[in-house]
This record gives sequence, C-alpha cells and structure tokens, in this order.
Amino acid sequence: MKPDFDKKMCALWGVAGEDETELARVANDVVKNDVSKVSVVPGAVPVLWTWLEKNNKDIYARFYLEKMAEKYSDKLSMLIQNINTAFKQGAYGAQVFMHMNQLTGFVNEMHVIRDDLFFNRDMSIGIDIMELSTENLTTLFEGLNKINATSLILVMTRDDGDMSDFVGRLYGVLSAWGAKCDLHFALGNNFVRMEQALRLVAAIRPQLMERMSFFVTDVMLEKVFL
Repeated sequence: MKPDFDKKMCALWGVAGEDETELARVANDVVKNDVSKVSVVPGAVPVLWTWLEKNNKDIYARFYLEKMAEKYSDKLSMLIQNINTAFKQGAYGAQVFMHMNQLTGFVNEMHVIRDDLFFNRDMSIGIDIMELSTENLTTLFEGLNKINATSLILVMTRDDGDMSDFVGRLYGVLSAWGAKCDLHFALGNNFVRMEQALRLVAAIRPQLMERMSFFVTDVMLEKVFL
C-alpha cells in the first residue's frame, strides 16, 4: 500500500557509504524523481555535490552525537569542524541525531555559535520518537527554539508494533507542538507509519503539512513514484 501523500514530501535517505558507484545511483534517483532533499554520510557530500550542484537539490550531511561524558567539549569541537567541512564541500544542511537526554547539553554548548556556523544553512535535530513522552516535550521544544533548529526529524530505530505506541507518542508531540521549525520523519520502509504520521499531522497540525518531509530509501522511493 502506498502512502497517500504528495510526492513533494519525499526526500531520499542515501546510502551509508562513500562508494562512487552507489552515489552515482543516488544522484540519478534524486534527479529522476525530482526529489528536493537527500541525506548522506559526511564523506559522501563532495562526491554527490559534483553531480547535483546544478540541479538545485539540498544535500544534508548526517551526524550522530556520541556519548560525550567528560570529553564532551573535545567531541563537540570535532563535530563542529566536521559540520563546517561538510558545508564547505556542498552540504546545504546538517542532521544531528542524538538521544533526548543529550539535547539540553548540546543546545547549551552550540547555541552561541549556531548562527555563525549555520549561516544560510539548515540545522535538523534528530530524535527517536520512542524517547519522547509528555515529561520531556517542553524540554524538546524549548531546545529546538533556543538553537533555532530548522527542522525536527523524528526517527524510529525500532518498531515493536502496537507496543511502540507510535500513534500515541506522535499525537502527544503534535498536541503539545511548540517548535518554530519544520517537521521531518525517517521511519524506514514503513508505509503504515508514514500514513499514520500524515493523517495525524493533517488532523492536529495542518499548518505543518507544507513543512513536512519523509526521508525514505531508494527502494521505497521507487514504490512511491511508480
């Protein structure tokens, strides 16, 4: 079953590696299907940019915030350098994925330099929706606004069916929505979850419909555009 949404909402979740043959296929998929956004690992950015720079496509480099403990400042400094490098190599934005309990520390450290580092660039904060609850939504939205996030990207790293309570968790997020950013999803190859997300947003926060994107793999992209 195909999700019943505008194809303009589709973005491509690119391969995890840096193989040029695979990246050539990614670039072809982006252009062929007129996809506006593509997410890849940082090392793939310069290769992909050479093929897409004239096609007005937005390349996002994805980063994963490690456990930072006592070496937080050193790792954050490295992250900043890597993001800056990705921008210089053609990335339009950066997706920074983290655990919910890392958000406040990240925001407190980054918000001072955010506007300089991300000048005319997108900052997307990725959080696993399974880590969100009514107890931490205020912290989520305050953090997103403080750091002036361009988008929140909700991911689902594990789906346990009804036990996951995806609908209930997303309903809670949308009902309490207090962020000024766009809303993106990375839900894997799961049309059902995408359809649920679409219907919930349409019902609860219709103003976000024009600001939604679903990052999907090339396999799903083919099904959507058939």
